[in-house]
Amino acid sequence: MPQAWDTTTAARLRPDSLEFDYVTARWQLGGPVAFTATTLNEIFYGLHKATLAGSSGAGAQLGWLRDQIAAGLIDVLAFEHQAADIAGALRARMPTPPTSVAKRSKGRSKAEDRVAWVMDLQTSATVFVQGYDLVTADAHHPVIAKELSVLAPAAPPLLIEAPPHL
Repeated sequence: MPQAWDTTTAARLRPDSLEFDYVTARWQLGGPVAFTATTLNEIFYGLHKATLAGSSGAGAQLGWLRDQIAAGLIDVLAFEHQAADIAGALRARMPTPPTSVAKRSKGRSKAEDRVAWVMDLQTSATVFVQGYDLVTADAHHPVIAKELSVLAPAAPPLLIEAPPHL
């Protein structure tokens, strides 16, 4: 099954990383890794924010990531109308992360955590609609996957995979 990486996994991709070696090997075998447009939005936000804060490496990382996408190493899954419909239904049913998995991220405000939650719903819906497995270390994605099975019981379930141990 094709893989789509969520932000916590995708953000580790760097030119000198083991993740880059893994993605390159998959690509050479004909199985590129995908990121959702929402995942890229989160990564691009973080890199632009770091650049504005004076990080010299963030601008270079941003250019490098754009080059990898342009070269076809990373497929980008669009957030289109079916995914938007499902993400809206998920958000109506789960407006905030369940308390069993909710935790405040270091350095983020409550508002930023809420934005991240909505983006996780969008990522899950996109991956689900496009028939990919979701590679993530986040504890809340299995909860979202379970809710997707309730919303669309006849559809194949969203499978959650742990990130590669590199």
